[in-house]
Amino acid sequence: MDDFTRPVSAISNEFKRYINLRINYMGLALNKKLADFMSQIITLFVLAGVFSMVLLMLSFAFVFWYGSNAGTYYHGFLIVSLTYMLIGLIIYYFREPLLMNPLIKKLHSKHFEMTNEDGDKSIIISTKEDMEKYLEIMDLQIEQSELLMHKYVRDIGDALKPSNILNSLMTYALTSSNLMMSGALLVLRYMRKRKR
Repeated sequence: MDDFTRPVSAISNEFKRYINLRINYMGLALNKKLADFMSQIITLFVLAGVFSMVLLMLSFAFVFWYGSNAGTYYHGFLIVSLTYMLIGLIIYYFREPLLMNPLIKKLHSKHFEMTNEDGDKSIIISTKEDMEKYLEIMDLQIEQSELLMHKYVRDIGDALKPSNILNSLMTYALTSSNLMMSGALLVLRYMRKRKR
């Protein structure tokens, strides 16, 4: 009977593992997309704020100071606009460490934990690279789980072949002490009836 229960038990355990992996994977993928989206939105707002400050500052403070102390007003406008454009480019270039990674840390404030097969390792995701790395790991685990489920389904198919069923029943009958005792009692009763 062990040939029947082992594959069914194995496939049910693997199916549970597969479902958990899929749920974790989808949650992590959703968080990654949300972090990408929020990073783009925040980058857009920061850049819009910086460029609006460029326009505001171009028209007022520095220009008046520069025009009255060092040169002409239009040179003051150029210097201020170039300064804020440089700040905007720096923010855009470093948007991942400045915006994306803190956002990922915020999304994972409760620390997404992923454990290995032994359940002894906890992984904390804090950067986009970490997230992509563990998405790849989870992809591989899901593929492994799918392959194991296919194997267990084949094992169940093999276990349900008539020759294997007969072999399992004979093995069970010969190894079961209760069944052997019942069989021996039946033979003894039959022998007693035959003697009479």
